[in-house]
Amino acid sequence: MLLRQYGDTDFITGLRAIAALMVVAVHTRAFDAFGWIGQIASDNGKFGVQIFFVISGYTIAATYLRSSGFAPYFVRRLMRIAPLYYLAVLVFFTLIVTGVMGAPYFMQLYDSKADAYNLLAHLTFLSAWDARVANSLIGVEWTIPIEIFWYAALPFLLVHRVGRRSFIIVFLLLLLLSGISRLIGELWLPKHAAHFLPITYGAYFFLGAWCHHMRAHLLKDDTFTWRRWLMGGYAVFVLALITDTGFSAALMAVATALIIISYRVMPGRAQLLRSRAFVLVGSVSYSIYLWHLLVIFVLIALMGNSYVALPDLAKFALVSVVTVLLSILTYLLVERPTNLWGRHLSQKFETEEVPRRA
Repeated sequence: MLLRQYGDTDFITGLRAIAALMVVAVHTRAFDAFGWIGQIASDNGKFGVQIFFVISGYTIAATYLRSSGFAPYFVRRLMRIAPLYYLAVLVFFTLIVTGVMGAPYFMQLYDSKADAYNLLAHLTFLSAWDARVANSLIGVEWTIPIEIFWYAALPFLLVHRVGRRSFIIVFLLLLLLSGISRLIGELWLPKHAAHFLPITYGAYFFLGAWCHHMRAHLLKDDTFTWRRWLMGGYAVFVLALITDTGFSAALMAVATALIIISYRVMPGRAQLLRSRAFVLVGSVSYSIYLWHLLVIFVLIALMGNSYVALPDLAKFALVSVVTVLLSILTYLLVERPTNLWGRHLSQKFETEEVPRRA
């Protein structure tokens, strides 16, 4: 089955679709023709990453708290993300080394090379700790070692029940850590280095984990005015997308959190985030994220000036369609088989411990 189906939380897969298409939008300048608001919306497509981070925190909490231990949980999460990432890294590395593809922006910025050190840093998920190689091959891979880091670290923050007070304390500490990371980056590290460090993004992942706790709690609360909160989440999302206040990343994370905790399934009603189209794109969103820049490169190589002359929105549509088709292929050939293998491996680590509860 191609579609990832999670019942009442299928809408989260739909959110993944939006996040992936936002990242495609920033690299195709999809909405620039619509004036300054469109240009801001294109720029803010980069904050699709914040949506992914919050969703990842939710998923970490959901899978870890259901598992019997750290090992089965981590093996399953690692196998979810590593195989396709390795394939993409090797494809881009080969294209760069052979001269088929020129050096990406960040490789030029730091005067780094596609060498054995670069490749090893990527394959060990340590590239995030060296700005010179963190985003030097694919152009979007900097987020993957961050995901792996928080796959390993976040469970240790979920050992105890996440109450309101403990959430606030831990969340503020993670925000402080993020600020310290950025300060260190400005004072001592290379340009943009703090942007690639995993410790910069802990608050987003923890917010997602808290959403898992809150959604479970609020589903039982008949007094919760979920429609009002959901509309608020949509409003904050739009505000984050079309404004340039310096807080768009935080607003996008807040919008994602509000939608996650307040979204409700309405039987008999069409719901966009749970539509087959959104769930399909969301199911292959990881592949879309990793492959869309390769698709842009190939289209430019094949179409030349014809691609360049296309309106920005047409570029976005063309890249999106081709990338989705390629992503369906890599999902069927790589993601789905290795996901199933990860589940099989995780079962070998299962113990007789009682699963953790949120």
